Amino acid sequence: MWISKRNTEILVTLVKLYGNTRHPISSAQLTKYLPYSCSLIRKELQKLESNGLIEKRSSSSGRIPSDRGLKMYLNSLDEMTDSVSNFSNLLSSSGKDFSDLSNTSADLLSRESDNIGFVYLDSIFDLEFKKVKLIKIGPYKIMMILNSSKQWVFSKIFVTNKNYSESELGNWEQILNSEFKYKSLNKIFKIIRNRLFKDKERYLNVYRGIYNLLGDKNLITTDIFYNGTLNLLNSKVTDAETLKKIISTLEEKERFAKFLKDILNEKERNPVIAFGGESGISEFEELILIISNFFWSENSIGKLGIIGPKFTKYSETLNRVKYFSNHISTLLSGDTMEV
Repeated sequence: MWISKRNTEILVTLVKLYGNTRHPISSAQLTKYLPYSCSLIRKELQKLESNGLIEKRSSSSGRIPSDRGLKMYLNSLDEMTDSVSNFSNLLSSSGKDFSDLSNTSADLLSRESDNIGFVYLDSIFDLEFKKVKLIKIGPYKIMMILNSSKQWVFSKIFVTNKNYSESELGNWEQILNSEFKYKSLNKIFKIIRNRLFKDKERYLNVYRGIYNLLGDKNLITTDIFYNGTLNLLNSKVTDAETLKKIISTLEEKERFAKFLKDILNEKERNPVIAFGGESGISEFEELILIISNFFWSENSIGKLGIIGPKFTKYSETLNRVKYFSNHISTLLSGDTMEV
């Protein structure tokens, strides 16, 4: 949508004022910051309202920006600068354990933005592994530890439908490490499926168990690390009951993962801003999400970002999210991050 330079100027000023005050903005208030008369601003506000860029909640109140208006405002921002705090030492201190890196990143994103910080690992199935270990930690519970070809350690605890024995797990572990080294679990799954299809009798007893294990829905499910939920309560944009529902939604991994996949193309390398109302998740209605992919080689294997109030320090937060996604991608690739 095209709007005039004057309309853009009025919209930007209104968004900034509303972001600072959280109260509807009147034409009289806008005159203090713009070189236009009150009557002219009123006419321009009517145009912005008719275009759905601002809203008037009652006949006596001023205007507030709509989600559409906020998007227009965000498009008008100057290109992001590279100015951001350097967290490379803190991120590198997690060693080569992806869970530690994710928890550290979620914590830093939360503290630096005063929002919820999250890191979402889509799947370990696209990672080429150097070694895999299967550990029985309960009657129906297994820990898979995957040492990637880049020396990173990814772990996954999942519940199974069958009570596998330690000898079964040990046998499968030996096969995976000897026959499928430097392949991804996805490739292994396809190879075994083809073998079972072409030569079922030969491979049935040896490989069926591995095939069933790799296809277990609990192993396939995503992992999410998040921190800073109390920041939403402190910001007074939500109450304790709604916060509980937001936390519950984050823990409903498949629901949250579907929203992230729908909102962000896996090839996109820049942060994307999404309004909670677009998610279909009622608890996110008054929130905003700033999301970015991180990559393993050329494959997007997860997403990270922040969840917070609609009105935040957009440029700073976008920069932080972009910095973290770039840095994690660099660490996972085994390259050296330039400081």
